[in-house]
Amino acid sequence: MATRGKLEVDIDLKSNADKYWQTLRNSTEIFPKAFPHDYKSIEVLEGDGKSPGSIRHISYGEGRNMHASQR
Repeated sequence: MATRGKLEVDIDLKSNADKYWQTLRNSTEIFPKAFPHDYKSIEVLEGDGKSPGSIRHISYGEGRNMHASQR
């Protein structure tokens, strides 16, 4: 069963907003390296993984019975 929703969050950053956004845009490459216990892999299924409309399949680390695909 799939779940679809929208999440909006306001946060205070101690970093430049552009630098933070670049990290999120490059999360397909950065997150599995920076957080290997949390992210086993992030695979781009459609698009470039950075642009709106891209679809990514996220495999979470050991001990987590979750997989997610996000657009």
